[in-house]
Amino acid sequence: AIVQPDPTERILHLVCDHAAHGVTTLIVEPMGRLSNLFLVNRNGTILECIHRVRPGDHAQRVLLPGKPYTPPPPQNRLPPWDDGSEDYYQRLQALAARPGKLWRAIAEGIAGASPTLAREAAWRATGDADAPASAVTLPALAQALQELWAPLADGGWSPGVLEEQGRAIGYSATPIHYRPGFAPRPSISQAIEEALAARSSAAMLAPASPQPRDGYAGLRAQVAAQLARARRRVERQLAALAHDMPDPGAAARLRREAEWLLALAHQVTPGQRVLEIDTGEEDPLCIALDPALPAVEQAQRCFKRAGKLDRAAAFVPQRRAQVEQDLAFLDQLATDLALAENQPQIAAVEAELAATRLLPPRSGRAKPAPPRIPYLRLHSPAGWEIAVGRNARQNDHVTFQVANAGDLWLHARGIPGAHVVIRSGGQPVDEATLRMAAQLAAYYSQRRGNRAVPVAVTAKRFVTRVPGGHPGQVHLRNDETITVPAELPAGIIGGE
Repeated sequence: AIVQPDPTERILHLVCDHAAHGVTTLIVEPMGRLSNLFLVNRNGTILECIHRVRPGDHAQRVLLPGKPYTPPPPQNRLPPWDDGSEDYYQRLQALAARPGKLWRAIAEGIAGASPTLAREAAWRATGDADAPASAVTLPALAQALQELWAPLADGGWSPGVLEEQGRAIGYSATPIHYRPGFAPRPSISQAIEEALAARSSAAMLAPASPQPRDGYAGLRAQVAAQLARARRRVERQLAALAHDMPDPGAAARLRREAEWLLALAHQVTPGQRVLEIDTGEEDPLCIALDPALPAVEQAQRCFKRAGKLDRAAAFVPQRRAQVEQDLAFLDQLATDLALAENQPQIAAVEAELAATRLLPPRSGRAKPAPPRIPYLRLHSPAGWEIAVGRNARQNDHVTFQVANAGDLWLHARGIPGAHVVIRSGGQPVDEATLRMAAQLAAYYSQRRGNRAVPVAVTAKRFVTRVPGGHPGQVHLRNDETITVPAELPAGIIGGE
């Protein structure tokens, strides 16, 4: 079965019922750079996923095998149809009252509205895709939105491609009128296939842009190989821990069997292999026996095994949390290595990896300690100092030695990257400075180059070290999110 839990979200459930494996669900989240694919069991537990997200207070979701699947946070946008709420049309009117163009207000405020659909809705409501929001009437806007989303209820889709100079440059599940070049197709699959094929062909014909030469490629590759070995080692530890984790209730079942064995030991005859007990429940309790051992000794062994399972149930989650911290730190070091701009920065990553002891120490002469690299100090046009940690050690230094309790602290949410601090001392910070700092956090992160990266913002007083964690690993609370492009902001002042 194919299920779409929310028609305004890009999430699809493919439910399969297999004779041997039972019910499993393949969950598809086609969300651009954040796309993911999950296989979950009947209880909603993740069996495997393409992109894993490990625990951390600035991770919106923990996405790991063995963890429950949680959908992406809701968009908190208005549905494109009347949802029956008393204030629906008041909220729609407020959306239309926003400054700027109508299509942008629709794209930002209506759930499931892409820029293309938003422009089409603006055209249907006003006759002009670039009309200002002030030009629309409430009835016209409501009718345009409901027309566009009506096929969700009646299945009357009319897919096609958007053509330009005879080549497909896009596709749509509904007719597009605000621009010329919409050509109907028999199915959305054909429309998508044609548009993607045209895009691929254009990419192959386009001249390749020269890539800047990496003067440190050899050294970077050596450290990357060390990181890969460490990751394989830590992942093996994590897999072993998953195997060692006892099933819930296993210890209690063993104790129950042991207690029954002690109580009925006098009924066990030599050579008996199974003890069947009527406990008053629907099915009898069947205990497998070792014919070579007395019943009392078997009961004692059951008690001993139950104790081991209890100790494992207490130890394994703690150890797994430590190993997951190790994996998260290796992700941070991999990001530090990818963003390193010179030999000292690459050497700092290698030294940090050696300090973790996640790899066996090398024999022979120890390498000298790398030179201490200062964190990045910048200033916004408004005069605020911004401190940027460009590796794990700098992150720890910036957050816990440079920053004061009232300073603003920023970090790309849920991914490895820089700790960024605005030295505000609790004073209000202008919006431009805040966005600059957020862009720096996104730029010096794993998502460099992305057009939209969520960045966590909080006061430094709400940032604490992870107990027993590696440098730069933190917990945070009372945080908010700002979404910015991961590019260097214009107007920033300063350098090293």
